[in-house]
Amino acid sequence: YVILVFVALALWFVSRLLDSPFGAVIEAIRENEKRAAACGYDVARSKLLVFVLSAGICGLAGALRALHLSIVPIDSLHYLQSGQAVMMCLLGGMGTFLGPFIGAAVFLYLEDVVTNVTRYWMGVVGIIFMVFVLFFPKGVWGTALDWVARWQRKLKSGGA
Repeated sequence: YVILVFVALALWFVSRLLDSPFGAVIEAIRENEKRAAACGYDVARSKLLVFVLSAGICGLAGALRALHLSIVPIDSLHYLQSGQAVMMCLLGGMGTFLGPFIGAAVFLYLEDVVTNVTRYWMGVVGIIFMVFVLFFPKGVWGTALDWVARWQRKLKSGGA
C-alpha cells in the first residue's frame, strides 16, 4: 500500500504540473518547438526540467520496486525492460494522461495470456503490438477517446 500512496502522489503531482502554466509551456514545446522558442520560452531549460522530474519519478519507482522485491534482479537491467515500457506507453496512447496505465494493463494481460499458450510469447506479443500500432495509432485510450468524441458529435448532430 505504500507504493500505491507514492503512485497516487506522483499522479497528483504530474496532474498539477500539467495544469500549471509550466504544463502549457511543455504542451507548446511538444506541439511546435520553434514556435515556443519564438514566443520567448526557454525550450532547453524546460526540456531539462521535464527530464529531471521524470528521471526523479522513475528513480523513485525503481527504488520502491527494489524495496518491494528486497533485491534488484539482473533482468531489470536488460534492454527489454525499457522496450516494454515504451510498448506500454504506445499501446495506451502517447500524449494522454491515463494512456500509459491502460497500456500497461493491456500489455501485462496479453503477456499473461500468451505465456500460458506458447513459450514464444515475445514474438506473439510483438505481432499483437504491430496490429495495435496499425489499427490504433493513438493507442487504446486515445482511440477510445476519439470514438467517444465521434459518438457525442453524432448524438448532437442527430438530435438537432
